[in-house]
Amino acid sequence: MNNQPKQLGLNCSIFENCVTNNRIYVDKTEHIYNLITARNKEHFYFVSRPRRFGKSLFISTLKAIFSGKKELFNEYWIGKNSSYDWPQHPVIHLDFGGIENATAQELKQSLCFALQKIAKSCAVEKLEGNVPGDMLQELVEQLEKKGKIVLLIDEYDKPMVDHIDNISQAEENRKILNSFYTTVKSLESSWRAIFITGVSKFSKTSLFSGLNNLQELSMDPIAAELFGYTYEELVTYFPTYIDDLAEHLGLSRQETLDTMKEWYDGYRFSKDMQKQQMYRPLSVIACLNAKEFANYWFNTGNPGFLIALLRVKGMSLEVHEPIKIPLYGFNALDIQNIPLLTLLAQTGYLTIVDYDASTEIFTLDYPNKEIRDSFKQYLMQAFTYASPAVIGVEITRIKDALANKNFEQFCNAVKTLFAGIPHNLHVARESYYHSLFHLMFDLLGMKPKSEEATSRGESDLVLETADSVMVFEFKFSKTAQDALDQIMHKKYHEKYMHKNKAIILVGINVNFKEKQLEFEWLQHSI
Repeated sequence: MNNQPKQLGLNCSIFENCVTNNRIYVDKTEHIYNLITARNKEHFYFVSRPRRFGKSLFISTLKAIFSGKKELFNEYWIGKNSSYDWPQHPVIHLDFGGIENATAQELKQSLCFALQKIAKSCAVEKLEGNVPGDMLQELVEQLEKKGKIVLLIDEYDKPMVDHIDNISQAEENRKILNSFYTTVKSLESSWRAIFITGVSKFSKTSLFSGLNNLQELSMDPIAAELFGYTYEELVTYFPTYIDDLAEHLGLSRQETLDTMKEWYDGYRFSKDMQKQQMYRPLSVIACLNAKEFANYWFNTGNPGFLIALLRVKGMSLEVHEPIKIPLYGFNALDIQNIPLLTLLAQTGYLTIVDYDASTEIFTLDYPNKEIRDSFKQYLMQAFTYASPAVIGVEITRIKDALANKNFEQFCNAVKTLFAGIPHNLHVARESYYHSLFHLMFDLLGMKPKSEEATSRGESDLVLETADSVMVFEFKFSKTAQDALDQIMHKKYHEKYMHKNKAIILVGINVNFKEKQLEFEWLQHSI
């Protein structure tokens, strides 16, 4: 037995490597045991979870269990406390995260290659043919001589998700997968168990229409704590690292735990409100490893598909308040018409914060600070077409300009930030730019107030700092003087006169002439 302190398993998605390399594994084997030994049902399961939530490690753990590798589990619940008898089953493990899918032909060839590789590892002679379904059937016929087979599929939906901004390609890939999963269905009597993971559930896929006994666990209370870390798991498995983080930052242990909760907790995957909220594993481990609270979600893979979809759908640039969505809103997605809110919930940008059983209505909101900040950055990328580097530089310039009341620098930075918007995708609406300004200020942590009500109407946007109140009015294809005149005429600023702060009125006009973005601004101090 290794008596050395266990190390953080950063990016460790293979269970056997976690054990042999002395990495921390948060024990989920009791949950797994309950699933694979459940009586009076087929052990055919599908579960969706956001990216970097431990799905690959879960599949790898299942592979080790079904392969009968009892020696790897001596420290864990299933090895110490269960009556599991460790039978060895042939395992077919397909990870679509490693299967090429740029075209339907490439997907087909790469899937065939993966099946050929599995056959070789199982000492099966080279498979004939070049059709994935036929090759799977041949592989099963050979492996079934050794007993019932376990099928493990990770990231089943990646060949479709990767092309959400190219529906025709996503649809071609779906057809390849549809044919393959039809074969999976036809071999139903050969399977000991099936576990399939993904980010989203897509309709019109034979995986769900064909496998009649496929039980979805995505919202099932039995799987609510199967992925991610509970608070108890956090403090049980990482006590030394939490103390090191606290010491490094000069915080108490409780302050450190409170801040970790604010940044990385908050996910709920069940309508059972008694189930605990979950921490995202990768963010927790990255934070403890770097000894710094930071946005690790944004830095561990930019979801281009989400940015593309936000552009296509034209979502509002901010979530103003918790969102209500009916139970059927969590149904399978049609790749031809994807409801954005459903996708945001399935991909982890929104999570369940409440459920009303009488109306079957969920309340959704951002799970934590990390996701709130990430989503705002994705929105800024989606609607300005600027790179993260440009956004970072210009947002900093904007912050400095506002601190110094330098509105010329402010407008120049904004113009640079918006310069990447393609002229043919420019939205000729005042509300579009109003929303972009609100989002910028929100990214700065300035808590902007949009449509702030006064006795004479609603001001477009108000920013309040320690020593000033800035009242903004936006116009499109008019003049900055028109914007400033409206503030003065409707006296939006009078609401803040009692604060004894400097009051600055700012009128901004946005124009788009001859494919060029123009800004005009005027300011007036009260």
